[in-house]
Amino acid sequence: MNWLFYCEIIFSGLLAGLITSLVAPAGNPWDLIENFQTGLLATGVFSGLFAGLVSSLPVLVMEKRFSKALTCWISSTSVGLSVTMLGGVIFAMVADFILSQTPIAGGILRFFWWLSLSVCLSGCFGILHGSVKIMCRSLMGLTPALIIAGAFVDRIFITDSHNLVAFLLLGAVTGSGFAIAWELLKESWLDEHVSSLVVYRYYIDGPEFTGGSTDECDLTLAEGPENLFVISEKDGIHIIEAHDEEMTLRINQARFRYRVLVDGDTIVVGQRVFIYHSKLARSRDVLPEATI
Repeated sequence: MNWLFYCEIIFSGLLAGLITSLVAPAGNPWDLIENFQTGLLATGVFSGLFAGLVSSLPVLVMEKRFSKALTCWISSTSVGLSVTMLGGVIFAMVADFILSQTPIAGGILRFFWWLSLSVCLSGCFGILHGSVKIMCRSLMGLTPALIIAGAFVDRIFITDSHNLVAFLLLGAVTGSGFAIAWELLKESWLDEHVSSLVVYRYYIDGPEFTGGSTDECDLTLAEGPENLFVISEKDGIHIIEAHDEEMTLRINQARFRYRVLVDGDTIVVGQRVFIYHSKLARSRDVLPEATI
């Protein structure tokens, strides 16, 4: 477990819950049937802030790039806000139609609401990363977290008018579930050991992972060429290709232009050292490699 990442996500959930509690009107803010406008506002604000903070806070902490973190926050918040609010509208319409046809127990209706919210919020991360796999990974953590936290919110805190506690609990449990699922289901990543207790972890989730000095890269470096290297995936194997003409990039102290990565490879970029890990690592002999 990467405790830095875990604390970042927990903090994101708590902050999202705190801010939502300040803007949510009185009443049950999660009941879209009885309080549609209030519920839609709370859903959009909480989901948007959670998605934005989860995406931007690790960038701010590990890369210390305010402009990149701000861009991530704006784009992620926009997606989180719009997708979940649209999902809330659809849920309210479907629920209203079903209730007009047949009575449904309140507990069952609440269960499907929290399930719908987890699907919408997971879809936000799938859209942001352009990956169905990321959506499923997020869903594995958000679904039990939101259902469990939602049950406590509905039965205990909201009925006793403890809205602040309810929002903080919902944020903390949501963040915890998301972080645990992300860590347990990760496949490939780069670790940078800043100290004996702190590890910066960069997840390789898409078909390409880029490193360079621009904010558009997945790993932004303080200096160097705009596009220093690209890690691409082919049939479950990660291949790193150096774009540095001066050949300053090294793996296991050896210069290279093109290389297949295996678990435990050490990538040296100036004074920074990254260790590649993969649960899907295969033999280096599967693909030909060229080293210099």
